[in-house]
Amino acid sequence: MATVVEMVLGTDPDAIPLARQFTRQALAGHPSSVVEDAELIVTELVTNVFLHGRHPAALRVLPLADGVRIEVEDSGKNMPVQMADNPEAMTGRGLGLIAALASTWGIDPSASGGKLIWAEVSEDADSTGTGTDHRMDVPALPTAGTDDATGETLYTIELGSVPTDLLIAAKAQIDNLVREFTLAETGASTTSGKQVPPQLRELVDTVVHGFATARSMIKRQALAASARGAPETLLTLTLPLSAADAGERYLEALEEADRYANAAQLLTLATPPVHRIFRRWYVEALVDQLRRQAAGLPRQSFPTFPQQLGQEVTRLAPLQLLAHRLTLLQKVTAELTGAAGVDDITDIVVRNATTVFGANTARIYLLQNGVMQARATEDGGVVGQAETYDSFPLSADLPGAVALRTRQPLIFRDVADLARRFPALANVYTDERTLLVAPLIVGDHELGSMSLTFRGPSQVDLDTQLSFLTTMADLTAQAVERAMAASAADVATERLEFLAEASVVLASSLDYRTVLAAVADLVVPRVADWCVIQLLEQDQLQTVALTHFDPEKVAWANQYADRYPTDMSAPTGAPNVIRTGVSELYPHIPEEMVTAAAVDEDHLTLLRELGLSSALVVPLTGRRGTFGALTLIYADSGRRYAPTDVGFAEDLARRAALAVDTAYEFREQSGRLAEVTRIAEAAQHAILAPPPSQLGPVALSARYVSAAAEALIGGDMYEVLRRPGAVRLLIGDVRGKGLGAVRATTIVLGEFRAAAADLEDLTDVAAQIDRRVRPYLGDEDFVTALLAEITDDGRFSVANCGHPPALVAVAADGSITEVLGPPTLPLGLGAAPTLCTGRLETGDRLLLYTDGLLEARDASRAFVDPRPIVEPLVHSELDAVLDDVLSKLLAEVGGVLSDDLALLVAEYRSDPNADGDPARD
Repeated sequence: MATVVEMVLGTDPDAIPLARQFTRQALAGHPSSVVEDAELIVTELVTNVFLHGRHPAALRVLPLADGVRIEVEDSGKNMPVQMADNPEAMTGRGLGLIAALASTWGIDPSASGGKLIWAEVSEDADSTGTGTDHRMDVPALPTAGTDDATGETLYTIELGSVPTDLLIAAKAQIDNLVREFTLAETGASTTSGKQVPPQLRELVDTVVHGFATARSMIKRQALAASARGAPETLLTLTLPLSAADAGERYLEALEEADRYANAAQLLTLATPPVHRIFRRWYVEALVDQLRRQAAGLPRQSFPTFPQQLGQEVTRLAPLQLLAHRLTLLQKVTAELTGAAGVDDITDIVVRNATTVFGANTARIYLLQNGVMQARATEDGGVVGQAETYDSFPLSADLPGAVALRTRQPLIFRDVADLARRFPALANVYTDERTLLVAPLIVGDHELGSMSLTFRGPSQVDLDTQLSFLTTMADLTAQAVERAMAASAADVATERLEFLAEASVVLASSLDYRTVLAAVADLVVPRVADWCVIQLLEQDQLQTVALTHFDPEKVAWANQYADRYPTDMSAPTGAPNVIRTGVSELYPHIPEEMVTAAAVDEDHLTLLRELGLSSALVVPLTGRRGTFGALTLIYADSGRRYAPTDVGFAEDLARRAALAVDTAYEFREQSGRLAEVTRIAEAAQHAILAPPPSQLGPVALSARYVSAAAEALIGGDMYEVLRRPGAVRLLIGDVRGKGLGAVRATTIVLGEFRAAAADLEDLTDVAAQIDRRVRPYLGDEDFVTALLAEITDDGRFSVANCGHPPALVAVAADGSITEVLGPPTLPLGLGAAPTLCTGRLETGDRLLLYTDGLLEARDASRAFVDPRPIVEPLVHSELDAVLDDVLSKLLAEVGGVLSDDLALLVAEYRSDPNADGDPARD
């Protein structure tokens, strides 16, 4: 008699391949076709144990005279069911494979109370898959043949009719879920790629075994109905009371499985909505009927599955309507995202308001200098007085102005309602209307208002319309705010780039007339149609630069210069600006102003021919006081100057004045060494304006010292800038000397002012400067720099780009420490610094410096120890601290530095004074 060999199946992931290996060894000497078929059958039976059975389990291989018998026994009572073919199911095909390979197979109860699944493979190839099917008649099994049957009293539950296809599809989906979670738990999953977390392992057991009886009954009834071709299955279940608790656990486990599948993005395991509705319906109905029958209560009416679906559709209908409306809003939002400017945004909104939301008219007003200006309109054929309200003051008693002043939306149910509140509007509309008005507000920024009208009185859903109006208004306001901010940022960037170019021009020559003429040429036509620069010489104004983009007009204007000299007693214009040192802005030049300025009729004709529309006059103020004026004029272009242009023009004038000062100092100084040193300092100061004494809670002081031993201008720099809630600082050093270093310096400073004002992250500021400065550097050039930020609450951060580290002096204990971080590359070489952060208390100081401090040498050519040099950082007054540091340093080096040195110190004060220089703000 052949010997039976047995293998106890383990629970490890390698149980399946070990079982195949065991079978292959046990059948050594049998035909390869038998061995291969036996291995496939073993694979399916052992997999079935993992998916639907219980351990302990065993595999037995019994060689027969004409083949082999495979047996797999486990302690579970769930009987496998051979399902109909389903291309979407990942399970249920194993029994079909066994039936195809085996000459006969079957399922028997085991002596231990579990089940035994067996299959025989014949060596006769023709007999494979054609033998008798000895599968057990499962309904004939005792009640104990299921995992959750315990000999309890059984109750019959009637659930009603359910579509057969739905039952089979739901069974396949649950089986797929069980298969994936089970294989993932054992590490054998090949499709999910996910490892089931430990807390979900119990879930698998609950789904597989905890509710097996009910699932098995539904499965068999569905298969029987499908075999009969019945489109619906009448579900009748016979279950113990314990199935109620098991059902609730089963439902909870499936919902947890759905949450896990969604979180892990296991899309193949996602439960279709109709399946979720079905399982909750039948489990809740089953639980309710079981408990009522067990308690002796009469059966309670429970909705049928079609009724449940109807209730679900009713519940979802409003959500569908809301989703549709949200989709419309999303469409508008998507269009607004791609809008290029304010005009595009307002056009998009009014167009969608009429075409998407069904408004008959739509208007958007934007607030400009206290006046509400219509920027976009869709009037829908309105006649009457609507066109007279394209512009009105914010103080007007009109709906748009009132909505913005009160910051509240307005709604008028009909024309009569509108006329009662605003009598002036009684005749604006010739037909019945509903009017909705909403303010356009972002935080404290009041931008304007939006108004929509709908034909007819209040038949529309006013609450819904108002809700969507305010939502649309919020979207519009935010889009307009972003566009305005972007436009302002573009203007600021252009101006910073312009100032950087101007700084290069100002440093290009020591002939002030050449320099000022070059500046005038730079100004026109970018920021003016006419540019006039005048200097005070012997109590008279001399024109040193006069520029227009048309050379013929310049020649024509010069012909009248001697005929109409500037009246130094004039109460306005350049003479008054020089006397007072205060800029004058003329956003609009009216005819009466032109007439008042004319000396005679010919002069009046000349002024009218100029076509002046707007002007801005700023003083040229240097170390010698105010000695000239810069006049910018708009004429041909029709553009106008605004208050925001004054600071820019004054900054340009300061730089020009410093350049003129530099030229004067160059001519007045004697001695080559003194001349070179003063030239370097003057040129450097033309670029490096002194910082304000205080910005917010940060007090500031800076010094720059040229190296007397050098014959070229250096590239040491510093800058400070105020932004909302913080002060940002820069110190840097351009490799090299001369105008190339100066040019790189101005570019770095200009890019810092632009990026530091706009970008939130200090490392992004460094990255932008690095990217922008590269085209202006030679192959071996770079810029070491250190960027710092001090917030109003005392927090600070430092981004170091290959520069000497900052020093922090703590007032409380007198300590001085370095702010150290990982080494990074300088600007121009791919700087990518890491932020170092800390906090300053009141009185603490942050010192930024260039390498002139570290490279200073004493008389013996040894490097000077910087630690005693910076001791004044702790105890000296802020105004004197850098002078004290320089005194100690010069004493150590013998009075002459070998390299330029820039120093910038910031002291945190918790009770800030008013900001210093508004141009730095």
